[in-house]
Amino acid sequence: MKLVNGINTQGENVADNGGLKESFSAYRKLVKEKGEDRRLPGLSLTNNQLFFLGFAQMWCDRQTKQTAVINLANGVHSPGRFRIIGTLQNSPDFAEAFKCPLGSTMNPEKKCSVW
Repeated sequence: MKLVNGINTQGENVADNGGLKESFSAYRKLVKEKGEDRRLPGLSLTNNQLFFLGFAQMWCDRQTKQTAVINLANGVHSPGRFRIIGTLQNSPDFAEAFKCPLGSTMNPEKKCSVW
């Protein structure tokens, strides 16, 4: 089993965390100025939850085993799955939106925040 090379990916990991934080802040500022969008009928997700779902969907991908091994060894990006989970675990806004209990997998007590 290959592990993500944290040295290779650290810059992009920081960028993912900062990008999510800033984009959610910009989204909330827009909502404050323009008001909430209407909710989609039949969908029980809030607008904030939909924001984070959109973030996660952006990184969903499929790779061949060979491509995954090459990317793990040489890539500057973590695999999509880890970009999603790792970034969202560091987001208090995500934890609040989904009401994740403190200390749970998606709301660990210790989070990484650069800015």
